[in-house]
Amino acid sequence: MTDHIDEFESIFRRAEKVPFSYVPLPIESVTLVSDGTREQAQRIERDARQFIHCLDAAGSWRLICGDDYHTVSELVDQVDQQQTDLLITHRHLQETSLVPQHSLGVYLDVLTQTTSIPVLVLPGTSASPVEVAPRDCDRVMVVADHISGDNRLINYGAAMCRSGGSMWLCHVEDDLIFERYMHTIGCIPEIDSDDARILIEKQLLAEASEFIDECSRVIHDEGPNINVERYVGRGHHLRDYRTLIQDHNVDLLVLNTKDDDQLAMHGRAYSLSVELTDVTMLLL
Repeated sequence: MTDHIDEFESIFRRAEKVPFSYVPLPIESVTLVSDGTREQAQRIERDARQFIHCLDAAGSWRLICGDDYHTVSELVDQVDQQQTDLLITHRHLQETSLVPQHSLGVYLDVLTQTTSIPVLVLPGTSASPVEVAPRDCDRVMVVADHISGDNRLINYGAAMCRSGGSMWLCHVEDDLIFERYMHTIGCIPEIDSDDARILIEKQLLAEASEFIDECSRVIHDEGPNINVERYVGRGHHLRDYRTLIQDHNVDLLVLNTKDDDQLAMHGRAYSLSVELTDVTMLLL
């Protein structure tokens, strides 16, 4: 039986670990998309510069205002006219009379999927924004389905965090998925399900913990002056992240929205970005 357990455990052990590499990500050009006037867009720019310090060093700012576009295709064309390192906008552009409860709004939905440019989504909606100033972005949380190997996500988190601030690297193994596999394993008589549960959970969490340890070491040696904190555990993604954000007073949530297998934003990222409207998000 021990041979079966060892063989089963080895299936879940990664044959090759992906190391973390720190790469500075300077943001030199910014495009801000608003559905208001130029004066309103300038106020949003001022607040964004104050909130995220690295944006103040951007040499080029472009403002796309409400009169500059009237359809999604017009906005996409406007964005494509000039290369930019970062988009800044709100949820529910051009939707003042009806704001859907379970959507980012048609403009932001399309922008996040048709462009590879990172999108900084300010809290609230365009019609009812939540001010970010005069806060400093010194508490950043990076979340991923699998934190191990997600170098781009972590490097963007480090770039957005103020010097002296803290970046939380978080990995939550979904309880529902874990229990589904444990149920399947329990139906295989050749595998000791009690031992398998312990070994698999230990391995899954150990991989994430080891990767975060490496990130902390590399950023300490090569990266900016920020503290790297961690959370690794099992639970419910939306509930646990909401609790973590509140407990640590998080200023910015960084997460992936792209899925190689589908056009729309993948489910977990979409749930977080739709439900957690009171926190600024960087969608990659």
